[in-house]
Amino acid sequence: MFMVCLFIIFGAFAWLPVTYGDTSDNPHDGFNEVDLQKLHNTNHPMTWQQGEIDMMDKKIWDGDDQFSGAIQHDLNFYGFPMAIDGITTVPLKITMVAYREDGQSTNYRIGMFPNDCSQLLGDSISDLPENLRYVGSEPLLIDVPTTIEMNVPAGRYCFVFEYIEPVNDNGWKATVDAEVQANWPRPLLSPLMLIFGILALFGFIGAQRAGKAWKEVAQPERAAARSLEDEVLDAAEEERGDTADEGLQVESGESVDETTPSGPPVEPQAVPPSGPPVGAPSGPPAESPSGPPVAAPSGPPVGPPAEAPVEAAEEPAAEPSAETTATDTVDPSQYTDEMLLGWGWNEQQIEDWRAEQAGAAEAAPQDAAPDSESVDPSAYTDEMLLGWGWTDEQIEEWRASN
Repeated sequence: MFMVCLFIIFGAFAWLPVTYGDTSDNPHDGFNEVDLQKLHNTNHPMTWQQGEIDMMDKKIWDGDDQFSGAIQHDLNFYGFPMAIDGITTVPLKITMVAYREDGQSTNYRIGMFPNDCSQLLGDSISDLPENLRYVGSEPLLIDVPTTIEMNVPAGRYCFVFEYIEPVNDNGWKATVDAEVQANWPRPLLSPLMLIFGILALFGFIGAQRAGKAWKEVAQPERAAARSLEDEVLDAAEEERGDTADEGLQVESGESVDETTPSGPPVEPQAVPPSGPPVGAPSGPPAESPSGPPVAAPSGPPVGPPAEAPVEAAEEPAAEPSAETTATDTVDPSQYTDEMLLGWGWNEQQIEDWRAEQAGAAEAAPQDAAPDSESVDPSAYTDEMLLGWGWTDEQIEEWRASN
């Protein structure tokens, strides 16, 4: 902030010119030469008042002595000693007003001598460099301001104005008035303005970053407030997505029911099946024996263990025929409520299924255990019995008994 203030202050001073002289008023207007001699006599009652004297002291004109017709005035322009046109040079705006009444030409010339006026000893304006002299292309108009512009290096000068045709009747009466506006603060303060401008820019950027970092720490970013319309659209999108997911789950559940082999699955299914998987058959179907018949109590187990091995579960079982479907049942005790709930069943489905299995078990006819003579052990290979889940000990014991 301090650098910004300095930039503004120096910028304002850099564009405000320094004015020397004043052409707004002519104190000699309306007086003749005799009256002016009385006014400049401090012992005469008509002498100038102090306010008029102070005003004339500020003027750059030829009415301050008895040798009118030319001006010599010391000026001091501060700045850099090096002369770089347009960068370090001082812009001048010179305004002149002619009061010449002798009827002669008002053509003029101006010179900026780089010395004090007291050191001018016969120097001529024509000997000055072009940037330090000016020759008017048109004569001055009486009581009409005329302005010219020049660019000179910084330093001390003697401002000289003279008519090309000198005034013959020299006296107190003024013939020309001048005003010089020198913008010497501009080249002097421009580098400082540039420095302060750069520092202000870096300070502004640093302040923005510091403020942002402080805001992130002190005021964590909050979620932008959402309109009611956005919330309704999001809710509708979620509902549409849930409906699509349910449809995909139903389709995948139907495909799983068609391809999943009998027996409890190794991994829980995503969608609850229509019923628990069919257990491993206890014996071969009625048409063609695919396994040994039920043995007597002294023989091997009737069928495979309650938990079918993973190898048997991975092989799809043959679909039972119409005659065996009505009589085959599944032992509901193999599946606990926790297992069925884990597969996605609800309590009503579990209760209905257990009632259905209990009724099927009661309606199934009890087959009489065949005697050992009706079974041909050679019809069943070890691989077949192993595939049904029998162990080697069970196979040896059964073959020994038959």
